[in-house]
Amino acid sequence: MATNDPNLETQLIHHLHETTYADLDPAAVECCKRLIMDTIGVAFPGRSAPGVPEMVSLMASWGGDRGASVLFEPFKIAPPMAAMVNSTMMHALDFDDTLDASALHTFVTVLPAALAASEAAEKPVDGKRFMAALVLGVDLICRLSLGIHRPLSWIRTATCGSFGAAAAAAKILGLDREQISNALGIVYAQTAGNAQGLLEGRLVKRMQPAFAASAGVTAAFLAAKGVTGSRAFLTGDYGYYSLYEQGDLDEALVLDGLGEHFTIGDLSIKPYPCCRMTHAAIDAALAARERINAIDHLERVEVKVSSMVVEMVGKPFCIGHNPQVDAQFSIPYTVATALLYGDVFLGDFEPEAVRREAVNALAARVHVSENPNLAPKDILPATLRAVGGNGESFEVRINAPLGNPLHPVDDARCRQKFSKCIQYSGIAFEETKREDWLAQIENLENLADVCRLIAPLTR
Repeated sequence: MATNDPNLETQLIHHLHETTYADLDPAAVECCKRLIMDTIGVAFPGRSAPGVPEMVSLMASWGGDRGASVLFEPFKIAPPMAAMVNSTMMHALDFDDTLDASALHTFVTVLPAALAASEAAEKPVDGKRFMAALVLGVDLICRLSLGIHRPLSWIRTATCGSFGAAAAAAKILGLDREQISNALGIVYAQTAGNAQGLLEGRLVKRMQPAFAASAGVTAAFLAAKGVTGSRAFLTGDYGYYSLYEQGDLDEALVLDGLGEHFTIGDLSIKPYPCCRMTHAAIDAALAARERINAIDHLERVEVKVSSMVVEMVGKPFCIGHNPQVDAQFSIPYTVATALLYGDVFLGDFEPEAVRREAVNALAARVHVSENPNLAPKDILPATLRAVGGNGESFEVRINAPLGNPLHPVDDARCRQKFSKCIQYSGIAFEETKREDWLAQIENLENLADVCRLIAPLTR
C-alpha cells in the first residue's frame, strides 16, 4: 500500500490479511460452529416470513442452474443475489445472534456472503478457511461498532455489516492485502442502512443486512478483478465515521486486543425471536410471572431501560401495516406475551397471534420509560415493576438477558432451538440428514469443501 494509507484502515487490513485458521483460539472455533448452526436454523422458519416468499419469487424469475444456491430452493443465481435472499431468510424473524454492546447482528451478513463466495470460488473452500473468514468478518463488524459511543442512528447491522461481509468474502477468495483494501473501499461505496424502516415497522428493515451481504460479495469479486476502492473508507473526510457517525470514533476501542481477542466470543444467541432490545424485559416478565397470582388483575407494568431502548422498542404497542414487525419491536407486546403465556416463540408473532385481545389489553398496561442511570445505548439491563389491583407491587431486575456471555445458553438449548425452528418451518429435513449435517458442523475443520454443507439445504 501507499505510505500515506490511514493508520486504522492499515492495521485492520493487516489483521484480515495475516490471520488464518491457525491463529484462532479453540473458543472462537466453537463459537463459530454454534453460530453457523444457529443462523441456518433460524433461516428455516424465516423462509416463509412476510416479504421473504416475495423475494424468493423474484429471485427465481432471475435464476437458473449456475451461480450460488438459494437455501431450500432448486435454483441458483448470481452470488450477490444469493447472499441477499439467504440473508433475508436468516434475519427475517429477528432470531439471529447479536452483539449486545452495539445492538447489532453479525452472521446474517458474513455467513450468506461466505456461502455465496465459496460456491463461486475457483477452487474448493475447506472448513478451516471458511471459519477463518467468518471469524474475521465478525471481528471487523464488532470492532467497527465498538468504536462508536453514540446511540443508534443507522442500522449498524447493515453499515458495519457491509464491511464484515466484504472481509469474509475476500478471505474466502484468498485476496491479497491490496485487494482486501480495495474490497473494503468498494463496499463502502455501497454502504447503507437507515433506521426509518425500523421505526415505521416496514418489511424492508429485515432486508437491510441482506443488501449489505450482497454488497460485500460484489465488492470482493470486483476487487479480485482489479477494481480499486477508496483507501480512507473509515477515517477520511467523507469516510464511514465522519459521514455516518458524525465523527464519533474511539480508535483505541476498535483496536483493543486486535489479533488476541476474537469478538465472536462476545456474541449472544437469542432465546426469543424478536428485537434483542426487548429480551431483558422479557426475562424480567418471565421472572415476575412466577410471583404474580392473578395476571388479569395487574393494573400496571412499568419497565425501565436505557434511552435508546425506549426510542427503538418502548413505544405504546400499536398494530400497523406489518403486525409481525410491530410485535417484534415492542416491549409492551413481548412483555405481555411473556406474562400471559410463559414463553415468547415464533407463533407469538404470527399476525393472528399479534391481534389476540388478551395480549393487546395487557400490552396497553405496560409502560416503558428511561432509566437515567443507564448509558444511552446499554441494552443489557431492565427493571420491571408489577403493580396489582390491591396496590401491592414488586420489582424484578435483569442485569444481562439470557444468551449473553454473562448468562449463556448451553449447547443443549442451542440444539433445541435448532430443532424447534425446523419443526416450526414445516420444511422437510429428515432426522438422519439433520444429524449428518450437524456432524459436519461439529467437524468443520476437517471438511474439504464447504459446498457439502449447502447441498442438503437445497431441493
